[in-house]
Amino acid sequence: MIAIRHYELLEKGDYEGWRSTLLLHLQATADRSGSSPSFWWNTGRKYVDELGIRYKYLREEKLPYPNARKFLFKRKNPDGSDRGMPVPCLVTLDKDSVWRVEQPSY
Repeated sequence: MIAIRHYELLEKGDYEGWRSTLLLHLQATADRSGSSPSFWWNTGRKYVDELGIRYKYLREEKLPYPNARKFLFKRKNPDGSDRGMPVPCLVTLDKDSVWRVEQPSY
């Protein structure tokens, strides 16, 4: 599933792979400082590098839209305990009919 891959690549520090999980129009802006994807990457990596956070798939929440899916992930502390509330990751069907991440949370 693309949402799980998104967080796995973030945790590994694989920027190019992580970027490839985003919608095509977001991939095009990811290298621009101040863009949403740039902010997401920096924020996500800060959680991983400085706090040791890992992301674990929890469940899918049903949406009333056929071209969108919402997945929830638990943030896990290094000791395995939960950190805060689960975070959502919105995935949509891109213009080339491939599922990609539209809006992650960290």
